[in-house]
Amino acid sequence: MEHIFSSIKKKQATFSKAFKRVSTYVFNDPKIFAIHSAAQAGRRMGVSETTVIRFSHALGYSGYKALQEDVQFNLFQKSSLSDYAETKRSENNHSIKAMMHNDMDNILKLTEQIADQDLEETVTRIANADRLLISGVRSSHALASWFSFALDLVVGNTRFYQPNVDDVLLRISELTKRSVFVAFSFHRYAVETVHIAKLAQQQGAFVIAFTDSPFAPITEFSDLTLAVQLNVKSTLDAAPVVFSLMNSIVSTISLRNSEAFQERVERFDSIEAQDFFP
Repeated sequence: MEHIFSSIKKKQATFSKAFKRVSTYVFNDPKIFAIHSAAQAGRRMGVSETTVIRFSHALGYSGYKALQEDVQFNLFQKSSLSDYAETKRSENNHSIKAMMHNDMDNILKLTEQIADQDLEETVTRIANADRLLISGVRSSHALASWFSFALDLVVGNTRFYQPNVDDVLLRISELTKRSVFVAFSFHRYAVETVHIAKLAQQQGAFVIAFTDSPFAPITEFSDLTLAVQLNVKSTLDAAPVVFSLMNSIVSTISLRNSEAFQERVERFDSIEAQDFFP
């Protein structure tokens, strides 16, 4: 999206009031251009379809469809792996410790990005849920798997949705208004996770989304979004930051519910399991 933003900034001084209104939406909610027609986008922004098309021409596109395809490519289609490779090639220091410091810097950035009230509500909702359902596929699979494993240890009542094992309607039917559905949806935003989030929300469950953009498709069906916004799309780069966030959430829940957690620890440790751990 950077080349689109750059083009707007260069020409913004010459824009009419209507064009400036459209450009604000490009910066703040580009998903509008990715998923809606010119007429639909215009209605959402409070301008005419003609204005949207003329704005596309002003940026050098042959029409709205060309602008839309460029936005779609940058938001949804461009390979995050190629983005990862480009980023690594551009970095001057390729030592392992330098890479670790990059992860540390990204974690610090995240602490500034995410609002305290969102983290507090995440902890409260998860700790008080009667049932937790976690979902994430493709690049998000490992994140969702670890989070469900950790939460099941700490609070219990947690299930990791596995498409090749679980019946989606059965899992959704088990959710109540006290349940929480946690979706991990990172570029390229697997459509299955978005559909399940929609069903969970319709069932009355509270939906929490871990994603990489406040404009990701999953946000349409999330009640609370934890967006890990880095300068790249690669989940490989985002993973250390997301794991830090998840671990901090799990640790906070265990500390705030220390008695219940200690009871789980004692039951866990009391099981005779020598046959499994020689």
